[in-house]
Amino acid sequence: MKHSLLGDSLAGQRGPECSLSTSEIMTILIMFQRIQFKNFKTFYYGFMGEYWRRYFPQMPSYARFIALMKRALFPLTLFAQIRSGKRTGIYYIDSSCLPVCHLARKRRHKVFNKVAEFGRTSMGWFFGLKLHLVINDRGELMAFRITRGNCHDSKMALPLLKLFRGLAFGDKGYISKKVFEELMNGGLKLITRKRKNMKNNEILSTFEKQLLNQRNLIETVIDHLKHHYQVWHSRHRSIINALTHLIAALAAYAIEPLKLSAIKLIAQQKIVLPPFLKTHN
Repeated sequence: MKHSLLGDSLAGQRGPECSLSTSEIMTILIMFQRIQFKNFKTFYYGFMGEYWRRYFPQMPSYARFIALMKRALFPLTLFAQIRSGKRTGIYYIDSSCLPVCHLARKRRHKVFNKVAEFGRTSMGWFFGLKLHLVINDRGELMAFRITRGNCHDSKMALPLLKLFRGLAFGDKGYISKKVFEELMNGGLKLITRKRKNMKNNEILSTFEKQLLNQRNLIETVIDHLKHHYQVWHSRHRSIINALTHLIAALAAYAIEPLKLSAIKLIAQQKIVLPPFLKTHN
């Protein structure tokens, strides 16, 4: 990271130096997500200023901290990836919309101008971005991507899943013969439900059918991110700060994920597990 930064002689720094280190900025942002405040300004003044000032004696003003937030975006991204879950051989992939404003205010919206795009989900049309997630059968975060709203789900399946081996489950939006073949050649079998106009030539085992029925695990994780963390809202004033809060929420979830288990639910039905899954679970 340091090799790509401009030196002090070229940067021409002006004004006071940053009183907080990058790790301190990351800690504040992650704890904002963990404590589940709904307003960052209230958290910064009401909680940080009252109870945690002794841990951050050089804590700057709120306006200054907002200006410093962008420094933690890249380190938070690395941290969330380093804290990814265990490779168990069973993965679930899905996406969720991140609307930046109401559809009626699209022409007046300026913050995400030329970044946000129209997209469509099962809930209808939206204008904004998309969050693509991959979790394992334990609910642990494995990988993520942020794209424009018009990005099709199948285009993100290969970049997100190409490093994994085993079984992956998704909805009908991930149906693609080319993606299926490339992932299969790499050792990952992508399983989705079939559309009505498709021939059901593929025969799934009882174990694979039961895992496919447990695909709501990733929907539970997405719902948890949206209702217990400040993943997204439509009042952002900066693209970088919006993404910083989003990655901080993912990092907070990576530290303490939901305690889920698709394997335990299937084991209760007395279905025999494959040998490689018995060792992992």
